[in-house]
Amino acid sequence: MRSHLHLLFITAAMILFVSCNRNAVSLSDTNARGEIQQLQNLVFRFSKNLVPDSLLNRWDSVPYIEFEPKISGRFRWEHGDELIFSPSGPMAPATTYKATINSDVLAFTEYSSVKVKEPLEFYTPHLKLENSNITWVLDDASNKAIPQVDLYFNYTVTPAALKEKLKVKLDDQEKDYSIQTINNDRKVSIRLLNVKTEDRDYNSTVSLEKGLLPDGGKNSTTETIEEKFTIPSPYTLTITNVESRHDGLSATVKVFTSQQVVPETLNQSIQLSPAVKYDVEVEEDGFLISSEGFNADKTYDLLLAKGLRGKLGGTLKEEYKGTVAFGELEPDIVFNNKKAVYLSAQGNKNIEVRITNIPKVKVIVSKIYENNILAAHKYGYYPKTKGNDDYYYYDEEGGDATLGDVIYEQEIDTRSLPKLGNSRLFNFNIADRVKDFNGIYHLQIQSPDDYWIKDNRFLSLSDIGLIAKEGKETMLVFANSIKTAASLSGVNVTVYGANNQLLGTGSTNADGVAEISYSRKEYSGFKPAMVIAKTADDFNYLPFHNTRVNTSRFDVGGKAWNTTGMDAFIYAERDIYRPGEKVNANIVLRTSDWKTPGELPVKLKFVMPNGKELKSFRKMLNEQGSAEVSIDLPVAAITG
Repeated sequence: MRSHLHLLFITAAMILFVSCNRNAVSLSDTNARGEIQQLQNLVFRFSKNLVPDSLLNRWDSVPYIEFEPKISGRFRWEHGDELIFSPSGPMAPATTYKATINSDVLAFTEYSSVKVKEPLEFYTPHLKLENSNITWVLDDASNKAIPQVDLYFNYTVTPAALKEKLKVKLDDQEKDYSIQTINNDRKVSIRLLNVKTEDRDYNSTVSLEKGLLPDGGKNSTTETIEEKFTIPSPYTLTITNVESRHDGLSATVKVFTSQQVVPETLNQSIQLSPAVKYDVEVEEDGFLISSEGFNADKTYDLLLAKGLRGKLGGTLKEEYKGTVAFGELEPDIVFNNKKAVYLSAQGNKNIEVRITNIPKVKVIVSKIYENNILAAHKYGYYPKTKGNDDYYYYDEEGGDATLGDVIYEQEIDTRSLPKLGNSRLFNFNIADRVKDFNGIYHLQIQSPDDYWIKDNRFLSLSDIGLIAKEGKETMLVFANSIKTAASLSGVNVTVYGANNQLLGTGSTNADGVAEISYSRKEYSGFKPAMVIAKTADDFNYLPFHNTRVNTSRFDVGGKAWNTTGMDAFIYAERDIYRPGEKVNANIVLRTSDWKTPGELPVKLKFVMPNGKELKSFRKMLNEQGSAEVSIDLPVAAITG
């Protein structure tokens, strides 16, 4: 009997175990373990298909996986069994993350759990000393040449924290140094003190004790970082390194030298093959060759002629030959003019955008409604796109409130966009589905695969050009056609405060000018922040936060009235006189209403360039309010 019960128990346990396994899905593969890059997609592959095909290849904000610390980004189902997480920006430097798979991945299945064999832990790279460069510089205090060592890290570091861990040896002897970098940076420059200049190379060692933490990082270095290098003789100019960079539009080639070069003969010492037109800029640690003629797919031979001179007297002993290659360009999307907002409704409607190494892009156009424009500029706008009538991609929080709606969403082959030099032209010829509501547009162009590769901007499609002049209790608004510059009459103008409250309204006259009166209140929110202009078929806006003109370089104080209430005008025969000549001038006085003051006594002073008075005399105005004056300049008069 006991054997039968025992057999029954084992059988039930096996059935339960099999049923549990059938009701579970496992994580079969992932790259979310070990070291990852700061910008990289995380892939999670499961043993079963978990979502239908209708949910594939679209960004999703459902928290399928939680990260600790939190990482902002979006999810996308690449296949039914493959989930991709793409961060919206770089992950924190030198930080360990933990991932937890939530039950949301099973929402479209009958599975009850997800099995993970090993903990999902990964980390961004530790702090590293990536490169170093040595340059002899002239010390301002001692007027002597001293070696400067530039340390290049993979993350931003704090100079004060670095000084506590840094030791420098010169010919096996520890040397004093001073840190030249003040702010936190990836590049830290140090200068070695009390180094005797000799015509020889110096063997040096830089060591960083463990425990150094980068800015924003959690994991400090666990081992001592050490790098050995040679400081070349100060009497010789040496090429220490060559770095090239191409952004898809233009390229730069940085040539590092052991001392600053003499700029006068630099152009004659550089030869590039194939030849391109370039500009050269001398820097403290070398020089920069920049050009839009560099082709990212080509390799260039760089030749630096023998005899290239440095400012400390060193010369290039032998001809330098090197190769410049740019390699594969990093994918990128950038609007060429980030500040441009206004697009003429009567123009070609082309927007220049630089798309690098991305075969397809997704274009999302939204309409921001009139009463939400200020909020969108202040807090940012993130498009809320649709898929199967379900919202799945939204960055804004705060319930159901939306600042605008998506009116166009399309994936485009970048080869179909017209070329303009190294850029592409996107034609903003979008049918507005919400014409009955005034507003501006928000354009976002992004990579379909990598969530962080994107750029966006606000756009106003209008022919109303606006200029506003703010006064204490009035504002003048000028409306002109963007295409023809002609004055626009009958344009309704509205002024909003920073709190989005209506401050005043008006309409432009025949000259295209509207004068709007408003009463200032003690609360700061009632300060004018935006002007909106409307006609029956056009709409435009002028936000003050990024269009205000700095008047500090202009004389905008207005006319200064004196206590007499009169203006004085003085003019002479010409503007320039020589010493020994006679100056004949005329003085005219008028009242504020341009009336003649009549016969009045006036006192005049003739002042020299050094501020001292040369001559002082009294005159009586005639009936026309004028008087003549003649001054003989001494032969030894001060010029200027």
